[in-house]
Amino acid sequence: MRKVLVILNAAPYGTATAAEAYRVLQGLGGLGVETSCLLMGDGVYIALREQKPENIDMQSLERAYRSLSEFGVKVYAFKDSLSERGIDEEELIETDGILDQEMARKLIDDHHCVITFTSGS
Repeated sequence: MRKVLVILNAAPYGTATAAEAYRVLQGLGGLGVETSCLLMGDGVYIALREQKPENIDMQSLERAYRSLSEFGVKVYAFKDSLSERGIDEEELIETDGILDQEMARKLIDDHHCVITFTSGS
């Protein structure tokens, strides 16, 4: 079976990037495609618990990404990105793992297709 990895390197709010990545993840998982997501860069903010996006008139992506397990999608966070942002594992929603650089490289190598979502400048 083909395996798809979505790498998300974009903040959860301010652009539609993270929401569009969620739609792709949900769709692939819902179709039975073996799908994983790696949160990198500002993408790790998506995994923070107790977000309050209603303060900026947005829907919570925390809840959305937490629900991906219902579609068989595995969600990982990149350790270096968490460290650079001062985020502890205890602050995150339940994920399928925190990956260091070597583990992230193996995850990428293990997938047939890699789709990257990033917010450009």
